[in-house]
Amino acid sequence: MTSGGNSRFTVEDEAAFWAARIDAAPSDAHPGLDEWLNADPARAGALLRAQAALVMLGGGLPEATITPPETAEPAGAAEGAGRKYRVPRGAVWRWVAGGAVLAASLAALALLNLPRAETFEADHGEVRALALRDGSAVSVDAGSRVDVRIEDDARVTRLVRGKALFHVAHDPGKPFRVIVGDVTITDIGTVFQVTDDAEAGFVDVLVSEGAVDVEAGGTRTRLVAGNRARFPRAAGAASAPPIQPVSAAAIDRALGWTSGRLELDGEPIGEAVAEMNRHNHLQVQLADPARLAGEPLYGAFRMNDPIGFARAVAVSVDGTATVGEDSIVISARK
Repeated sequence: MTSGGNSRFTVEDEAAFWAARIDAAPSDAHPGLDEWLNADPARAGALLRAQAALVMLGGGLPEATITPPETAEPAGAAEGAGRKYRVPRGAVWRWVAGGAVLAASLAALALLNLPRAETFEADHGEVRALALRDGSAVSVDAGSRVDVRIEDDARVTRLVRGKALFHVAHDPGKPFRVIVGDVTITDIGTVFQVTDDAEAGFVDVLVSEGAVDVEAGGTRTRLVAGNRARFPRAAGAASAPPIQPVSAAAIDRALGWTSGRLELDGEPIGEAVAEMNRHNHLQVQLADPARLAGEPLYGAFRMNDPIGFARAVAVSVDGTATVGEDSIVISARK
């Protein structure tokens, strides 16, 4: 179902149609949905709002449990418990909940009458998908917080901490700005991820579609689709950072958290453990961080399966994973 120039259907009409189809058969493939979403940046937000409206009308939006897609995992990875997912099924707009918490549907509900300025936080172990009143959508990673202000003449989001993925509705007259520390990312309509690495003092920007302008340290840098760069979080550095080209496969891995996946291609074990721990109450620990944290790790893991992850890591370092009441300790053999 698509809206052409002479169609009597609006984007909201079409979103309601898709929301009803998804609610009736949440595990089906729904041919045409991805194409419909990709044709207009405003459609993702419209679909989120339509799904939230279904909840208010008694629809069963949050209740379908869908088995995560099969992917190759390292030997020793255990099967994860069933995770609740909520479509739409587009590349990044899947509803995700860490552990047993499903907050995405509640987030969309709250946004039906979103005040012009609001704060949204994703608790430990959850990812929130938010539909903004301008048609944009935001995915907020576990432990992250965003302050959103949508005005008649301005669209400003402040990433207070953590990581978020922005799918911005096109509006040349009202650019969408994301502020992190002294860094400002300006966009008209595209898809990009921003990570606040406050501990290291950097802001990481990854552009999946379109282009953004980043102002940092008195310089302006243009990033286009397939670009990634790290900017000093605080004002002072005047030189533009190097721009790193990123493949489509690498972008998919970087955005895996939006669909409940941790996908690695040689990243350090320490970074993978930190990412997994943000999404689970059962914490993974390294018995000897100095020895293990820098080792590379490859594979795809379910974000809600810390035990399977720990066992896979143990296999990769020829070690053991000991499961306790609130932690899993990975030890390498002597």
